[in-house]
Amino acid sequence: MDRYNHRDVEKKWQSYWREHQSYAVSDQQDGKENYYQLVEFPYPSGNLHVGHWYAFAVPDIRARYLRARGKNVLFPIGFDAFGLPAENAAIKHGINPRTWTYENMDYMRTQIDSMGTSFDRSREVVTCDPEYYRWTQWIFLELYKNNLVNYSTTEANWCPKCKTVLANEQVIDGHCERCDSVVEKKQMKQWQFRITEYADRLIDDLDDLDWPEEIKASQKNWIGRSEGAEIDFSIVGSERKITVFTTRPDTLYGVTYMVLAPEHQLVTELAEMISNADAVEEYKKVSAKKSEIERTNNTKEKTGVRLEGVEAINPISGEKIPVFVADYVLAGYGTGAVMAVPAHDERDHAFARKYNLPIREVIEGNVAHADVNSGVGRLCNSGDCDGMDSQAAKVVLTEKAGGRMTKTYRLRDWGVSRQRYWGVPIPMIHCDDPACGTVPVPEDQLPVVLPDVEDYLPNDEGQSPLSKKEDFVKVPCPQCGKDAKRETDTLDTFVCSSWYFLRYSDPRNETAFASEDKIKNWMPVDHYSGGSEHTTMHVLYSRFIHKALYDLGHVTTPEPYRVRMNRSLILGPDGNKMSKSKGNIIDPDSIVESLGADTMRLYLAFIGPFNSVSAYPWNPESIIGVRKFIERVWKLGAKVEKSHDDTKEADKALHACLKGVTESIDALKCNTGVAALMTCVNVLEKQQQLSVAQYGMLAQMMAPYAPHIAQEMWSEVCEEEGVISDVTWPALEEGLLMEDQIELVIQVNGKVRDKVMVDVGQADDVLERIARDSEKIKKHIEGKEVRKVIVIKGRMVNIVAV
Repeated sequence: MDRYNHRDVEKKWQSYWREHQSYAVSDQQDGKENYYQLVEFPYPSGNLHVGHWYAFAVPDIRARYLRARGKNVLFPIGFDAFGLPAENAAIKHGINPRTWTYENMDYMRTQIDSMGTSFDRSREVVTCDPEYYRWTQWIFLELYKNNLVNYSTTEANWCPKCKTVLANEQVIDGHCERCDSVVEKKQMKQWQFRITEYADRLIDDLDDLDWPEEIKASQKNWIGRSEGAEIDFSIVGSERKITVFTTRPDTLYGVTYMVLAPEHQLVTELAEMISNADAVEEYKKVSAKKSEIERTNNTKEKTGVRLEGVEAINPISGEKIPVFVADYVLAGYGTGAVMAVPAHDERDHAFARKYNLPIREVIEGNVAHADVNSGVGRLCNSGDCDGMDSQAAKVVLTEKAGGRMTKTYRLRDWGVSRQRYWGVPIPMIHCDDPACGTVPVPEDQLPVVLPDVEDYLPNDEGQSPLSKKEDFVKVPCPQCGKDAKRETDTLDTFVCSSWYFLRYSDPRNETAFASEDKIKNWMPVDHYSGGSEHTTMHVLYSRFIHKALYDLGHVTTPEPYRVRMNRSLILGPDGNKMSKSKGNIIDPDSIVESLGADTMRLYLAFIGPFNSVSAYPWNPESIIGVRKFIERVWKLGAKVEKSHDDTKEADKALHACLKGVTESIDALKCNTGVAALMTCVNVLEKQQQLSVAQYGMLAQMMAPYAPHIAQEMWSEVCEEEGVISDVTWPALEEGLLMEDQIELVIQVNGKVRDKVMVDVGQADDVLERIARDSEKIKKHIEGKEVRKVIVIKGRMVNIVAV
């Protein structure tokens, strides 16, 4: 046969699949069970990198396999098209972000096609299309109408470079995840989704999901539910109180001082009582410049300032205790105030040692000044609670202190306002008439279309570029008809991606985001693969949105995904994360050109388990080996004879391979499936001839991994019709997996003296005779008395001779 020409073959079949819409799926197909396979849709950055290939190619293997197994598979794709990169490109190059985005999408579509993916392109969604974001705005209004949206002044994460608010999840170690600038805290009026209303359900409902434990743990840790008590500490000479949340009310007798976060409102409200107010204000300014990671770093020395003139009263003992402001306490966690128990908390202990504050042991144990007993136990130095167990004391002391048992969460409401241009306009209008206030845009006026602007920079006050476009801003109030102003912030792009999987079920619907029947057809998503970096952002947000829509009767399931799985990571050849600065970027387009898309797909499948926490360095030598394997598969076509009968040795190799490939794709350990294919080809190469059926079976098993060459094998060599992925998966013949012969180990006095091949199922006396007849054995037992012969059927014969 001629050398395999991947360029011609891949272009040929990609054109065929595209022209025949081979992978467009109907909502129902007789006799087939619906299956929804989902990957995270890409941002149209302009170029698919190796990470995209890995994210798409391996799930595509599974989608193709499931079709062959008789499933009606929905495997869609789209673009998460709003966001900062397009806006930054517009500012840098003077190009409309809409133009930049749509040109990038056009190019990326050709790249996606070049991968040989089986995406249903007829269901493509693009989040910056008005037909899509009309329903993003509609979902916002549904949440607003049902009291799940706030508009209030709160402390926000502000990126001074991007000039926009960031959600907590978009702040990484105190830095903007996009530009790495140090994030500042700023009081701003903004829109927030009340995700905290769902905090308990977002944790508790994880128990019913078939998800990896590490994903569940990440979500639980991010939500950060703590069960404890809220307790009020009175302030001497003031009607105000310091409210703390503590998981250890059993240590109330050990409280020797209080700490407020620098941002705590009481620091401002108590200013007239504070005799060293200037020092406190200076400390607040210094703290504001620190990131959260710096403030909570346990290895750094604790700092703080005492609020001179302010004392709190311990509600249990009546003792007056000092109050400090210290930056190791965060306003956004708990109540922003801490009751300090230095004998039983590491941070409190370090602070107390520095400022020479009392350390009082209230849980039995040997607590010297250098040690901290942070565990539970029996109480001491705790009045009439001495000797009581910690767990029981928590309830008793909370009641005695006038407190209340409650829960608190690390999770905060989701700030969705962004002071940027390239996003979904928030469908709200501000009317100066107090009778109206802020009102929603009427549903029949959706979508609020994002207008073109000339200036993409926020104004000096940090307001969105839309604030400068008067013909967009100025509108009549929908309620009173008076002059009013549109909201000019745009939505966080995570809002757009929090429901896209629903739109895939009914992407052209003009009267609803999706019909109830089509949602029932496909939801929940059966299998969703993505990056681990989205576990505490996209996945959590989309679960919240879905649960809210479920409660409002718009979707039929409380959870959006049956299974969520994180993929592994591809590193550069040097073992480091790929980056332009390190010069270790792999260009997939050049590999497709030189080695072929099937080579790339097989290599990514072979590199390691897809759902492992491991990271795999790119190996240039290994991918060359994969290409050579494809050549060997193609050359086997020269052995195909139409009149040739199947040979048992080839059939056994093919069915052993079938078992391995099937099990590997089911477990998303596709690397072992590739290994099974390679082992099979080794056997097939030794055959004089192959039948059409045998080569066709090999093509079917290759098809999920390498669809182009498999389709060519199926159509041109086997002369079969149709798309190979639609052909029923081969049935495994278990009988062919059984060995005809086994290796019999023969021992004399426990030492191996020979190994012979024997037919399976031989009787013990036959195996003994075979052992005795071995020439190698005869010389070891000649002239000796055979006292005993031990036969272990199917494995060994041991002759005891003296």
